[in-house]
Amino acid sequence: MPTVSVSVPHDKDPDEVVKRATPYIEKMVNDFEGHDLEMEWTGRKAEFSFKSMAFSISGSADVTDDQISVDIELPLMAMIFKDKVEKAINKNLNRALADEEAS
Repeated sequence: MPTVSVSVPHDKDPDEVVKRATPYIEKMVNDFEGHDLEMEWTGRKAEFSFKSMAFSISGSADVTDDQISVDIELPLMAMIFKDKVEKAINKNLNRALADEEAS
């Protein structure tokens, strides 16, 4: 399956990034009319899966000291949504990392 990958730099504590990113990953799933989200964090890495339309989608998130990366595996039939998915991930990660005064 083709993968959509987005990395966003940060200058925050990695554990704080995990806390901030989780609800925004959930929001991204909801934005794409996803349901049955399963997400499990192990330290600073997460594996997740959900269903959207007729597709089963899986992905991962990885928080390092200076960036968060999200990879989503899209079925071939969903590749027409690749750009939308990439933009949504980028937008939601940037919102998650924004200073609270700006959110």
